[in-house]
Amino acid sequence: ERIRYFYNRAQYRDLPKDGLDFRFAPVPSSPGRRYALPMWLGLTPEWRGNYSETWLRRNLRGFAPDLVFSSVHSITTIGFADWVAQQLGRPHVLHVMDEPFRHAEPAQVDAMLQRVRGFLTISETMRHAYSERYGRDSQVFHNGAEAEFFHPPAPPAPDPDRPVRLRFIGNLLHLQHFQSIEDIAAAVQQHNRGGGRRTVLEIYGGEHPEGCSREILAEGEITYHGRIGLDERLDTIAGADLLVIPFTFDNEYFQEYRLSIPTKLPENLATGKPVLLYGPKGMAATDLCLQHGLATVFTERSVPRLVQFLQEFTDNPEPQRAQASTAQQFAKSELSAEVTSRRFQDLLHELAA
Repeated sequence: ERIRYFYNRAQYRDLPKDGLDFRFAPVPSSPGRRYALPMWLGLTPEWRGNYSETWLRRNLRGFAPDLVFSSVHSITTIGFADWVAQQLGRPHVLHVMDEPFRHAEPAQVDAMLQRVRGFLTISETMRHAYSERYGRDSQVFHNGAEAEFFHPPAPPAPDPDRPVRLRFIGNLLHLQHFQSIEDIAAAVQQHNRGGGRRTVLEIYGGEHPEGCSREILAEGEITYHGRIGLDERLDTIAGADLLVIPFTFDNEYFQEYRLSIPTKLPENLATGKPVLLYGPKGMAATDLCLQHGLATVFTERSVPRLVQFLQEFTDNPEPQRAQASTAQQFAKSELSAEVTSRRFQDLLHELAA
């Protein structure tokens, strides 16, 4: 089985591609007039919604695909994949990862969805939203957790003198996580002022914009450790007492991100560590965890409620640990990369037949 990858971001050129067949397809290109000629000459694939058959023939030379698969969050790249599938007369399988349709013309979206042979979405929340909006059902494929996350390193030996460690492991994005993570930080500080076993919030991963973590840092209580590799990530998870996943309560950005499930949720659940999910109801991640009882979930902003939870958790974490063990079994059967890959391969074989 062969795959030819079209990628549309120049920085993808720096990714390891040993043994893989990659072609650069800058879609969309700049709308400036000087970019029209390269498209008409077949040097680039697109300009202002026009596509180059010459470019496509050149970049498919020696390759006859059975289907076109697109995994995207942009209406322009979906349109390009739709055009490629029509040119080849092959099925188009579309997997929507993030919301690409919110600002698109409904008629345009409806026409493309009617043409796709297979329609995949990343959450049940997205599936229901699109079914109501466009009258097209889909199959749900989450990003699965890799096998390593189900077998993290052994945690450190219990030490009642060390603080309880809350850890957020993932890129800290101001638009997605603020109006949420600062509540958790405030709760940690208020809990510590109340006596009892201390807690700390530790953040691992990139940040955007650079320096946004400084808004919530507090010496000895809230710390930011920067980017870490996969091996470090597993050790960091193993050393946590509670994994936290915050989502913004800002309504504008809630609408932008609510249909997607971040990969860190299956990864966190796979570890068997207790998870605190703090974000509004109606988001795919909170809906999933509430439906299946996978985490402690707070869907309304309340620092006092977070403080109360921290007191309960530091006094007796066993209820959350038992819940985490059940969530890990759910992740093994529903949210693992192995299970997802098998389902995905079976589906592609069926659609390509």
